[in-house]
Amino acid sequence: MRLVVGENEKGVILENFLRNKGFSKRLIRIYKWQGEILVNGIKSNVKRILQPGDVIDLILPENDSNIAPEKLDLDICYEDEEILIVNKPANMVVHPTKRYQSGTLANGVAWYFKEKGLKALIRPVNRLDRGTSGLVVFAKRPFMQYYLQIIKPMTKLYFAVVEGKMEGEGRIDLPISRKPQSGIERMVSEEGDRAITNYKVVKSSKRFSLLKVKIETGRTHQIRVHLSHIGHPIVGDTLYGSSDDYIKRQALHAYRLTFVHPLEEKSISVYSPLPQDIQNLLKLF
Repeated sequence: MRLVVGENEKGVILENFLRNKGFSKRLIRIYKWQGEILVNGIKSNVKRILQPGDVIDLILPENDSNIAPEKLDLDICYEDEEILIVNKPANMVVHPTKRYQSGTLANGVAWYFKEKGLKALIRPVNRLDRGTSGLVVFAKRPFMQYYLQIIKPMTKLYFAVVEGKMEGEGRIDLPISRKPQSGIERMVSEEGDRAITNYKVVKSSKRFSLLKVKIETGRTHQIRVHLSHIGHPIVGDTLYGSSDDYIKRQALHAYRLTFVHPLEEKSISVYSPLPQDIQNLLKLF
């Protein structure tokens, strides 16, 4: 990662310069002890006083990823030197698991990085359930993953088609925990972690409702659990009370990601249109 000191940053201490760019003390220590912090090509102390035009390079050694590269057709929606945003199709796993060792989105990204000569670990910033389609962000460097997950998390918006007629908008603030004796299913429980889901009805009929959903937390299965709990499971979500008569996966799509890019110092918003199977479902309204 390369940063350049601006005219209005004359005399700032290197450590403070990095903190102003969003680096935590912990992340600065990681670069200091596990990597290198160079100023104009020379390894420098974090107490160094900077001058306009100074070029700062932050380097961490990259180990080879243990994810096997596989050539897949990736739908790339955005890319720069720090991140890659890919539109994940439904019924694809983001990252390899014991059950899914290959054919995952991460396998495809590993191939893409290899073809570009980029030696970077596979770092998904957000994850989607296997049946959920939409935007997934991969950070090319540790700082961007840390920044987008911890310092200034992204705004995540979803479309969901649920069972039953809903009206207006609402906020679901209910804790979620793992369901006893289940390694997959979650449930609303006072013993769980706080979870907040906001929704707004876009279109509804007696049978279905189309919602725009914004989450403030990122619990496992959060949207699916919350909507099922209030009596409106996502259509196709057989795990949480719906059937797959109309669509063969949960009708949930991550359609927009918005974030402030710390290096380019601008807001970036990426959009993914509704996939065909959800479009077909909307014709049944």
